[in-house]
Amino acid sequence: MFDIHNHILPGVDDGLKTIEGAIETLKEYKENGIETVFFTPHINHPTVNTDIEKIKKTYEELKPYCKEIGIKTYLASELYLQPNKNMGFVPLKDYFILIELPTKIYPMYLIDKIFDLQLEGYEIILAHVERYQWLQDNEKLIEKLKTMNVYFQMNLEYLEKDKYYLKSDLIDFIATDYHGKKRGPIDFSLFKKYENIIEKGKKILKL
Repeated sequence: MFDIHNHILPGVDDGLKTIEGAIETLKEYKENGIETVFFTPHINHPTVNTDIEKIKKTYEELKPYCKEIGIKTYLASELYLQPNKNMGFVPLKDYFILIELPTKIYPMYLIDKIFDLQLEGYEIILAHVERYQWLQDNEKLIEKLKTMNVYFQMNLEYLEKDKYYLKSDLIDFIATDYHGKKRGPIDFSLFKKYENIIEKGKKILKL
C-alpha cells in the first residue's frame, strides 16, 4: 500500500516538526502495511511559507532512516494553484502534480492553469477533493475535470462520510494528508477496506 499525500517531511511546512517524529510515524506506517510514501509538503501556499531547497535538503537527511525502516519514498509537493504567482514545485514521479485550491470560492483560473500544466506534459491530481465547496454537487464541472483527465484524491477521514464521489466511482487515490497527532490518529484499516482504490492508484502511477 502507499500514501500519496502527507506532511511527514519534518520542519518544512505546517506538518511534522522533528525528524524523530517523522521516524516514529514512518515506523507506524510500515507496521500497518504502508510500504511506499510520497512526501508532499506545501508549495506556493498563501499562508504556509516553504522553501524548495530546504525541502530537498530535509528529504536527503531523512532518506537513510526511511531505508532502515524499509519504506520506499519519493519527494513531491502539494502545489497551491494561484493565478499569477511563480509556481516552482516538485513533481510526483516526474510528471504528476498534486494540486490544492481555495476551498470556498471557485478559482476562475482553474481550467486555464490545469490546461497550461498539461501542455507542459504533467498529469494533475486534485488533492482532498472533498474540501471544495464549489465542486460539490457541481456535476458539470466534475465532468469537465474528468474529461480533462484530472485525478481525484480523497482523505481517509472522509471516506465513510462521502455520499457522492465514491458512489460515482470518481476517486482515484486515497491518502492520509497527515499533519501530525494534532489532527487525530490515522485509521489505517481504511486503506485495506478501500483496497480497490489503492489498486487503481497503483495502475495510474505504475507502482
